[in-house]
Amino acid sequence: MNKKVILLKDKAKNGGKHMTIGNILKERMDCFNISEEALCEEALIESEELQAILGNEVSYSEIDEVTLSFISQVLYCSPEYFADKQLRDKDLVRCSLNRGASTPKSNEVKGILQMFSEDFSFLMELKEDLKGGI
Repeated sequence: MNKKVILLKDKAKNGGKHMTIGNILKERMDCFNISEEALCEEALIESEELQAILGNEVSYSEIDEVTLSFISQVLYCSPEYFADKQLRDKDLVRCSLNRGASTPKSNEVKGILQMFSEDFSFLMELKEDLKGGI
């Protein structure tokens, strides 16, 4: 079986303050080895719309919220991931790219675990809020 290994040092050229939404999206797609066609199909978006984002023809604020939400769900992140560097720096998938071999499958598991953890934290906070209100 041929596995694609992803290293953070290979991604460093796209990092920093000059990173645009197209570059960030492409980096995230690479983490999961997802093609443009597959992302369009899974996120239910048109190829032209994705091409405009990847080509940096539209800014973050110009992208439809539903489109960004669907893309984020497919790529195991929140829509804010693409606009907030601090959030990207805390992302489990991105943080683990420089620790051993990362494959698209292992990144998918990390993404699922991260989303579960965020959902669980939200539910625990909600439970505490409900306890205090009763």
